[in-house]
Amino acid sequence: MQALETWNRIIERAQSQSSEIHIAPQNKRAPLWFRVNTDGSKLIISEAKDNGPSSILKMPRTITFKEFERIYPYYHVRLKGTSVSQEVTSKSVNSVYIYGLIADALTNLA
Repeated sequence: MQALETWNRIIERAQSQSSEIHIAPQNKRAPLWFRVNTDGSKLIISEAKDNGPSSILKMPRTITFKEFERIYPYYHVRLKGTSVSQEVTSKSVNSVYIYGLIADALTNLA
């Protein structure tokens, strides 16, 4: 699945229902949960209300397709065990949420 197809799947799901997703840590830490909504063109990330532990956010975060597309290729590199955290962190403060969104979209390929 390519970035645009994954993005569209995430937007479609967020439009049909507000949902909570967890980040996808590569270590054994408990994943943090977050809520995802959309205005139809951007994703809006906020603290989880129904699942825990929740990510702690002072204010909602917005993710655009441009930001998502920049981080998307690193998801697959990361799964192969390559450390990309320093490089990715310099490209987006939302990378952990983007990884969680990608993992969820790829898991729920219905």
